[in-house]
Amino acid sequence: MKHAVVYDLELVKRFKKGQPSEIVEIGACKVDLTTRQVIENFQIYIVPGSGYFSKSTRSFINMTKEDAAGAVSFKTGIRQFADWTGPDSYLCSWGKDDKLHIVNECVRKNIPLGWFRNYNDIQSQIGRLLSDQKGQMGLKNALALAGIEPVGKAHRGIDDARNTAELLIRFADRLKLEENELTERDLNPPPRDPDKRRSRTRRPADGTVPEAPNHAPEQATVAADRRGHGSADAAGSTPAGSPERAL
Repeated sequence: MKHAVVYDLELVKRFKKGQPSEIVEIGACKVDLTTRQVIENFQIYIVPGSGYFSKSTRSFINMTKEDAAGAVSFKTGIRQFADWTGPDSYLCSWGKDDKLHIVNECVRKNIPLGWFRNYNDIQSQIGRLLSDQKGQMGLKNALALAGIEPVGKAHRGIDDARNTAELLIRFADRLKLEENELTERDLNPPPRDPDKRRSRTRRPADGTVPEAPNHAPEQATVAADRRGHGSADAAGSTPAGSPERAL
């Protein structure tokens, strides 16, 4: 593989327990693994099922009204992202949640996932290289330990992707990136035992370890993805521009 696509997702702000989640931003950087440089960037905003971005969602992901006006449907956004990644790239993210969110929402919306392959969670590998402390390491903490000055704003997909790409570049010669395919278990995970407590991890603003959940994925039955559906974006919202036609 010549390239690694480092991506980050931002999700709609939810207000109800059990409310499904939806992806509202995909930010990504394509890294040339030979030159160790970022050669392309990708960013797209996605209209929630309600057709509106709530004020709290816009504030959390630092979205402007212009960003919202240019947002596209999930089917359009995910197809553009899939085309941009190309057939021969590693897909990398800071933590497994960003894999689960894409898989869950695509399953729920009947979107093919043949393009989603060669996924690698680089959070666990880089975390072990930076610290002996157990638990998942926050992105901000990892950047500080690596001596990398973060760029942009936290919880903005393209900026988090850029910062994660810098970590991949720094440790590229010590990472083991795998080629793989989605499994039946990925597409149809077993139901969770309601009597067992769910431990979820997120990237907190202060980047401490261990961290509390930020992108904790909802259980995907045949359709569980994350980011609130219509009702989460009802009050105090601004139109996101007309969603595009379903493909």
